Amino acid sequence: MELLLLKNVADVGKKGDVVRVRDGFARNFLMPQELAIPATRANKQFFAEKRARSAARKAKEKEAAEKRAKEMKDLTITLEVRAGEGDKLYGSVTAEDLRVALEKQGHSFEKKQVRIKDPLKTLGTHQVDLEIYPQVKTRLTVELVRGTDSQ
Repeated sequence: MELLLLKNVADVGKKGDVVRVRDGFARNFLMPQELAIPATRANKQFFAEKRARSAARKAKEKEAAEKRAKEMKDLTITLEVRAGEGDKLYGSVTAEDLRVALEKQGHSFEKKQVRIKDPLKTLGTHQVDLEIYPQVKTRLTVELVRGTDSQ
């Protein structure tokens, strides 16, 4: 029997694939579990239209993300932190701290979109990557300065 898969099925195929399986496997497992539907011309056309709409939506989202990346390209965030001798911080500045600072400036991000290898532990200027959308990244400049209540 020829079926159109609605979800990924191990050892059978991926979502959207047209596969040939035994009739019993199709009737007793794939179709009752709503993992597949018969591969009729109407079902294939519906799935192709759905895939085209999804591709158009993703392209639109990526374009918006690229525009946002251009706007944020020259953005600099200055954070006042407590520091001791040798410009070492008491504690560190993490991705969450940077996310909160960005939010205060009106830019909403999730913590996982702020890409830093290690927490920032010294005063000065640091470069931090922001992943706005998959394959759309921008670089942010973070300046850590000694706060007024530091030594």
